[in-house]
Amino acid sequence: MKRSTRIARLVDYYEDFAPEYVSTWKDIQHYEKPVRAFLREVVSEGARVLDAGCGPGHLTRDLPPSVDVVGFDIAEGMLEIARKKRPHGAYHRHDYHLPIPRSWGRFDAALALGTLEFCDDLALVLANLAGAMRPGGRMLVSIVERRPHVRMHKRAARPLSVELPGVSMYLYTFAEQTDAIQRAGLLPHSYRLHPGWRQDEYDVDVLYALWDLERCAPRSSE
Repeated sequence: MKRSTRIARLVDYYEDFAPEYVSTWKDIQHYEKPVRAFLREVVSEGARVLDAGCGPGHLTRDLPPSVDVVGFDIAEGMLEIARKKRPHGAYHRHDYHLPIPRSWGRFDAALALGTLEFCDDLALVLANLAGAMRPGGRMLVSIVERRPHVRMHKRAARPLSVELPGVSMYLYTFAEQTDAIQRAGLLPHSYRLHPGWRQDEYDVDVLYALWDLERCAPRSSE
């Protein structure tokens, strides 16, 4: 299935799901505490934060007003909620498989959490996000980790849900992740394997690799 068709199906799904997103996922998004700790560490007054796959903006909406938050998502329904919750933020419809528009400016910090499972080219997407960062900027991302010895991890992609025929969740081994990170010009600060969510349809636990990454300084001035 073409990427554009998969994205269109995801858009339809998340448009319908937007009003219930936070209440449905709040008890199983176990990465909320490390996200808060990351933001406390790297976001200072006047910083610019990119929220990739922002959904309804729940992870960044409570940042101080002096922080410039720019979020993007593929579902307009998600963006409408984000705009209502943080009216002084900027929210755009965008697919991370495409470069981040330069008109959005450059960022000191970025989040990409609970969204890269739909990424079919990890190096490309990480490079797009890195390209929006200032040198030395920090990024916290979650990647669904593939462990070939674990049941249901034999394939690099598998159906996400019977509700979304043709839409896959993409899993990456540790080696594939580190290769993509290096190719994107990012430097790892930390890595941890973190609980994700229970995929009841397939009787499997989804595990996140949670990476704190830094944008390396370019070899020549930008």
